[in-house]
Amino acid sequence: MIDLHCHILPGIDDGPSDIETSIRMSKIAADDGITHIVATPHFKYNEKPTIDDIKDRLKMLEERVNKENIRVKFSSGADIGLTYELTYGIDKNEIPTINGSRYFLLELPNIIPPNLDNFLFTAELKGFVPIITHPERNYSLLSFPEKMEALRDSGALFQLTAMSITGEFGTPIKKFSQMLLKKGFIDFVASDAHSAGWRNPVLSSAYWEITELFDEDEAQRIFLKNPLAVVENREISKKKKVRSKE
Repeated sequence: MIDLHCHILPGIDDGPSDIETSIRMSKIAADDGITHIVATPHFKYNEKPTIDDIKDRLKMLEERVNKENIRVKFSSGADIGLTYELTYGIDKNEIPTINGSRYFLLELPNIIPPNLDNFLFTAELKGFVPIITHPERNYSLLSFPEKMEALRDSGALFQLTAMSITGEFGTPIKKFSQMLLKKGFIDFVASDAHSAGWRNPVLSSAYWEITELFDEDEAQRIFLKNPLAVVENREISKKKKVRSKE
């Protein structure tokens, strides 16, 4: 499996505070069957951390992981917060995309601005593809699910959090996640891990839940094939609707 969204870099955001915790997270991921992690700290354009800061911390982590012989690959990226200034980053091609591809993670505020479709359209014109992170935990989308369709029509892709699928963020979020999966709106599942404790880099439980709810082909699509296509800057496989076993 490939974890497309993971706050694993040390001392850079609200993820692990030190390299030792990052190493423990890497071991947890490897033991869970994750072979590739995209390191995605929080990022806001023209604020800290910078793209260079992310690269420096990733290099530090890779050196330690290799020394510890942990069998996990890494790529760089970021969980990019939607701000007014981000438009300038898009215009100047100065955003930390996933592994240098055209894809980038986009974290929405809980109150979604009315001009979001314009931003998505601008990003598309510039050749970028936004992946909206954890829409199932966004207050506006959870309260008004019909907004998801408009975002989908605007070209956005969607990434669910594994713990949302397994119910660890509560029943309403789990039910919303299942509804989005059944509608075929979900392109990726990632850990959005922040620690080696409760929010750790584990995907296997959600993988088997998706296999039970749909089938293993669907699990492979959103846990492996689509994330790999993003890392390799290829087209992903989208589905309009997924038939569940229920």
